[in-house]
Amino acid sequence: MNIELDLTRHCIETALKRRSNAAMSRYFKAKAGKINLEKELELLEQALLAFDFQQLRSRWPVLSGGSDARVVLARDGAGQPGLIFENTVITPPATLR
Repeated sequence: MNIELDLTRHCIETALKRRSNAAMSRYFKAKAGKINLEKELELLEQALLAFDFQQLRSRWPVLSGGSDARVVLARDGAGQPGLIFENTVITPPATLR
């Protein structure tokens, strides 16, 4: 599952929280398709708990917000959350690959 994040107005932490809140709202309103929403919520919550957002914002300014860069949250091969943008992949702890 890949989740595209909008960082045009918010930093990475706020974008993840807003996306998580929206998914939670959709989950409780949904009559069907909850499995995909559960997977989305799980990935978002895992990312919120795993990343050091202060470090992310200071090391990669594109994650500070105000950017139109394409940022995607996805699982890596080990099942960990990863952020993908501008030919960069970050997994917790925030390490450059």
